[in-house]
Amino acid sequence: MFSIGMIKIRFKYGILPGLLLLVINVFSQDGEHDFGIKETAHFGALLPHRQQVNEIVEGHTVAYELSFYKSTSGKKDWQRAYAYPKVGISAMYHYLGNPNELGNAYGLFGFVDLPLNQRKINWRLKMGYGLGYIEKPFDKETNNKNVAIGSHFNALIYANMGWDAKLSDALNLSSGLSIIHYSNGAFAMPNLGINIVSLNVGAIYNFGNVTEKLTDELPDRDRTWKKQVMVGFGAREVPPTDGPKYFVNTYSFNLMKPLKRKGSFGVGFDVFYNSALPELILLKGEKATTGTADKFRVGIAGIYSFDFGKISFLVEAGGYLYTNYAYQGRLYNRFTTRYLVSDKVFLNLGLKTHMVVADFIEAGIGYTIGK
Repeated sequence: MFSIGMIKIRFKYGILPGLLLLVINVFSQDGEHDFGIKETAHFGALLPHRQQVNEIVEGHTVAYELSFYKSTSGKKDWQRAYAYPKVGISAMYHYLGNPNELGNAYGLFGFVDLPLNQRKINWRLKMGYGLGYIEKPFDKETNNKNVAIGSHFNALIYANMGWDAKLSDALNLSSGLSIIHYSNGAFAMPNLGINIVSLNVGAIYNFGNVTEKLTDELPDRDRTWKKQVMVGFGAREVPPTDGPKYFVNTYSFNLMKPLKRKGSFGVGFDVFYNSALPELILLKGEKATTGTADKFRVGIAGIYSFDFGKISFLVEAGGYLYTNYAYQGRLYNRFTTRYLVSDKVFLNLGLKTHMVVADFIEAGIGYTIGK
C-alpha cells in the first residue's frame, strides 16, 4: 500500500541525490549544454469525467518522472522556427490514489519541449505520447469496480505547461501544470479512460558540450494550399466486456496551408466507417433496427499542425454532418502524429475522441496530391 513514508523514500533516493549533484556542478560549467536530465515530482488528482469514474476516486495521485533530453542547435529550419526546443524521452511512475482498484501506472514516452519566451524565467510547453501500463485494469471476476480502463497496456498522452528558472548554466528549477491521459482507444472495454491533472516541481541538470546555436535567417516556406488524402484502420469493442472486435475505417481529405515560419492550419473532411455503431445504437435504445447507413459518420474539422521537420502533431476539432448515433454528441476530436516517408507519402497514427472519452485508435497512410 502506498504511504507518506513511501513518498519520503522516493524523494530521499530520487530527487534529493539529483539536487545534490546539481549543487556540486552549479558553478562548474558555462553556456548551454547539449544534454540534460530532469527529475519531476507530480501531485494531483483523477478527473471524474463520468460518474462511474468518480466511484473509484479515493485519494490524490503522486508521480515521479525522470526525463532525458537533447538540446537542438538550429541545424534544421524547424528548430530555429520553434526557438530551439528540446527533444527527449521520459519514464514515469504513477500512484493513482486507489491501490485496490487501480494500483500503479507506469509510462514511457517521447516528447518535444517548446520554449514560449526567451527570458530568465522561461515558459515552456512539453508535449509527448507513448506507452502506459496500468497495474490493475478491469476484470469481471476480480476487479469489476474499475470501469475506467480495461487493459494493462494503453496509449499515454502527456502535456505540461510550466516554467524553468535558470539558476546557472548547469542548474534549472521548474514548476508546472500537467494533464496526463491513459486510454486504449476502446480496443478493450471498459475504456472511459484515466485523466489526471497535477501540479509539479522539478530540477534539471545540464551537461555535455556547449554547442553554439545557429542563427541563420529562416527561409520562407512554400505557403500554397496542400491537398492530402488519408485512409486509416482500427478496431474497437462495445459493452459488455470481452466481446468481439469491430472494424473501423476512416477516409479523410485535408486542405492544409503552411504558415510562414512554423506550423500549418486547415480543414478536414472525414468519413468514418465504424461497424460497432449499429450495436451501440441498439444498446442505447436509439433505434429498434439498424442498417448499413448507421455504420457511417461524416464530419468536418478544423486542424492545426505543429510541424517538426518530418514529424507533425495534428490537433483536430470537428463536428458530424451526418450520424445516427447521438449518444456521444455531435462533436469529435482527433490527435494525430504524421511521419513523412517522402515529399508525398506520410504515415499516420491517431486517437479519435469525444471530449475526454476515446472512440478508437487508427493507423494509416496518406498522400499529398500535386506539388
